[in-house]
Amino acid sequence: MSVIDKVKNAGIVGAGGAGFPTYVKLNSKPDTYICNAAECEPLLYTDYYVIKNQITDIIKGLKIAMETTGAKNGFFAIKKKRSKLFPLIEEEIKRQKADNIKLFQLGDYYPAGDEQSLVYDVTGRIVPQKGIPIDVGVVVNNALTLAQIANAVENNVPVYQRYVSVVGEVENPFVAIVNVGTPFKALIEHAKPKEDTVLIEGGVMMGKVKTPEDVLTKTTGALVFLNKNNPAVREKTASFDSVTRFSKAACCQCTECTVLCPRHNLGHDIEPHMIMRTLNYGLDSTSHIAQAAYLCCQCGVCSMFACPFGLSPKRVYAHFRQKLKDYDIPPKEHRADPFNEAKKIPTKRLMARLSILHLDIEPEFIGEFEYSGDYIIPLTQHIGAPSIPVVEEGDKVSKGEPISKCEEKSLCVPVHSPVNGIVKKVNNNFVIIGS
Repeated sequence: MSVIDKVKNAGIVGAGGAGFPTYVKLNSKPDTYICNAAECEPLLYTDYYVIKNQITDIIKGLKIAMETTGAKNGFFAIKKKRSKLFPLIEEEIKRQKADNIKLFQLGDYYPAGDEQSLVYDVTGRIVPQKGIPIDVGVVVNNALTLAQIANAVENNVPVYQRYVSVVGEVENPFVAIVNVGTPFKALIEHAKPKEDTVLIEGGVMMGKVKTPEDVLTKTTGALVFLNKNNPAVREKTASFDSVTRFSKAACCQCTECTVLCPRHNLGHDIEPHMIMRTLNYGLDSTSHIAQAAYLCCQCGVCSMFACPFGLSPKRVYAHFRQKLKDYDIPPKEHRADPFNEAKKIPTKRLMARLSILHLDIEPEFIGEFEYSGDYIIPLTQHIGAPSIPVVEEGDKVSKGEPISKCEEKSLCVPVHSPVNGIVKKVNNNFVIIGS
């Protein structure tokens, strides 16, 4: 079986949060492959512990990915603030004789882990505004994804668990290896959130508000608890009607949102202040201004750092993207803003703006998270077509056994059982397994 088939059958997707099936990236022909270990969302220590515990697998996975795609140059991109991990990384690169892999040090800014910003920082190449990194000869994978590649190829281990940070306004912040399908309420019981907190899955900036009844998936990198009055929470929970009313009352077209927009500073045709003008004054929603919604990476710099009034171009872009049916942004020759470096947002300044500096502590790593209840396993945990269940109620399943399959030639990966157990319920959306 080929490496690509092994990776697909193992159900590997982008562990950084996007969930794009990894086998597709391995079927490309880049000259450069980047391990994304930036972990630029505030408060998170997920990649930190993945590197600390699985550096051998990460480098193996990066070597496998480079050999499979033919990439000649590899980079391990990580923030300078993680310098105590550098000897570990460099020693492993040397031990595995991976001379074509170099450690690349990133500044402590946000959003350092944004794929397009990362490609520019590491290679100086600008991903076209209608494109993806492979268009400039680059492929990017998260550190955990690369470790999963090594486990799949060398040990035939599929993805049924992952590292997760549980941090923020909690009594017991921790990082653990957690089985897919674990209800958030089990993690909440261990973390002991403080009163009046809101649960965010994924990160302070780009994460989404969730409930204790939601479950962990392959893309759940973190659960963050913030006070209900935190500005990041208010930005995520405000109704769109209130976003609109506040914008019409307060937006002064100062352009700060555009000045600090990471994609604008890479030369893309996106100007957040103009989408606010479109919203406020009823300009043509089919114009190129509105179509720039497809260029927005939803990083939140505009809404949670740049705007002096806390307005949310990010939410407005998301609104227009749902409404748009056509995408006709012309290609262009990109030139990065000469002041791009100076416009990067220092992470500590961002945390100070969001009143979360006091939460920036290293959580304890507790190993594999113990849970003995029912696992609710979504059949779609990736970008693309849903997988199809192959088990029925009453079936006995083993840890790592496939419980779904993909239609031929569809963009899809299967899902696997995280435990030895009995199937309790099956439908087109999820499978429940009792351990």
